[in-house]
Amino acid sequence: MRRCGGIRLWSVIAALVGASVAARADVASDKAAAILVFPKLLTDTSNAPPGPRGQIDTLIRVSNTSAQPISMHCFYVDATPQCPSVAALRTCLASPLDCVANGCTSQCQEIDFYVNITALQPIAWLLSQGSSECSLTSPEDVPCLPLTSDNPRSDGESNQGSRIPPVPKDPFIGELKCIAVDANGMPVERNDLKGEVEITRVQGNVADVEGYNAIGIPAIPGANQGNSDTLVLGGNVCNAGTNAGNVCSSAADCPSGNCVSAGEYVGCPNILVLDHFFDGANDPVTGQEVTTDLTLVPCSEDFLTQIPVATVVQFQVFNEFEQRYSTSRTVTCFAEWPIWTIGGSQTMRLSIFSAAVMGTLTGQTRIRGVAIEDPTFGHTLLGVAEEFREGGGSAAFNLHFSGSRPQSDYLYYLP
Repeated sequence: MRRCGGIRLWSVIAALVGASVAARADVASDKAAAILVFPKLLTDTSNAPPGPRGQIDTLIRVSNTSAQPISMHCFYVDATPQCPSVAALRTCLASPLDCVANGCTSQCQEIDFYVNITALQPIAWLLSQGSSECSLTSPEDVPCLPLTSDNPRSDGESNQGSRIPPVPKDPFIGELKCIAVDANGMPVERNDLKGEVEITRVQGNVADVEGYNAIGIPAIPGANQGNSDTLVLGGNVCNAGTNAGNVCSSAADCPSGNCVSAGEYVGCPNILVLDHFFDGANDPVTGQEVTTDLTLVPCSEDFLTQIPVATVVQFQVFNEFEQRYSTSRTVTCFAEWPIWTIGGSQTMRLSIFSAAVMGTLTGQTRIRGVAIEDPTFGHTLLGVAEEFREGGGSAAFNLHFSGSRPQSDYLYYLP
């Protein structure tokens, strides 16, 4: 009887907790939001010769889930290494350990654009081609936005004023961030945008397609501070007392005051969780060797000055026996690694991310940007992973999220 009573009690508690969690908006990859982050975009469409993993292009889809029109202010982050030749660039993209040897250096540049989306409209474009309003002179083989001022919807809504540029170089690697704005370019508290990505690689007559969902950062209703050039993501501050304006974790940090939310948007996760095969492991079903690539981007971004900020990233790696290993790397603007290279090893078999070292097929890696006392820049991260199979075949997948932190992240830009 006591046990049954305990079960009923915990069922009630679980229901109450579940209701609380359900009412809370978190960063997610399966819900509409006010900011969309696409951590990894690729293109390499040249025919002579194709890249090491084939000709590559990325299809980006965004849907307005609202019955009202909405606009986006979007920012490509061009993280394509600067190399002395296209061949050296392709080698660098295929194997980051070879970047320095091939004379490549990192860089980070922003390209912004606006898109107007009608009610409940999905739009899509290829990274290599971009998109604009359709016209009589539009190329037949390039997608365009059909709802123009001369050809609007029956209610007068159109994509007028939209122009999505193609990325500035080919090959290209980087990310995309899009912010929900009004017709004047001011950020709006509307969690109505949802996005997806498909990366296609063509090698000969074989096409390989992988996809992932854009990461959505919801706006907090009623929290817009009116500072249109600075968006605050998450965080807490003391609202009064001797520590007024200081970062806080609880009321105990705020004598004579309260610890209140500082964010206009939900904060990015404290920890990213990657469940994966260890590199070099053989899939027990197919026997194919598996490797994984990890892409990380900062949640904070300064599109105003385009000065990237470095974040030290801690990796805790667990095998199936719950043995723990750790290492660290630095992310500045954008990072894409085969995971076996993260620990600094020059060969896969000596890496803590390899099956040979870890002794199990699979494991879990917990990824955390190290927080520092910086009032202008947060150090949380977002990312996506890709799994590659020996002999061909790949899959992209979103990471899991865990926790939050008291420090805010920031997006700086000109509206």
